[in-house]
Amino acid sequence: MDSFQYECKRQSELKAKFESEGLVCVDDPANLVDFIGTVKPITAYCEMFTPRLLAKLFVEGTSDIERAFHLVPVHQLVRWGYFIPKEQETFTTNFVIGVRKVSEQGYVPALRLPL
Repeated sequence: MDSFQYECKRQSELKAKFESEGLVCVDDPANLVDFIGTVKPITAYCEMFTPRLLAKLFVEGTSDIERAFHLVPVHQLVRWGYFIPKEQETFTTNFVIGVRKVSEQGYVPALRLPL
């Protein structure tokens, strides 16, 4: 099992766990919920880097929705995407579509890469 397969399995299991606890998807502006647990090429806009070297990314078509951003460690983009992202630029790479718990009632889809 490679790193991407392992992360897909882990994210699928986490989604199943959340749903068994009664959590539901509460926001999905990029329409990714049906792809949780899969690898998908995503075109993303890198708005900025945080002081902790996280890239603030927006899936194509969602950059005008402030709550639609994803924070992804830059070192993971370099390691798994084989490129160095630049602020204010758009790029395409493979992401695992995963989940992130945001409240006691819900989760949202999240862009993930293997650790």
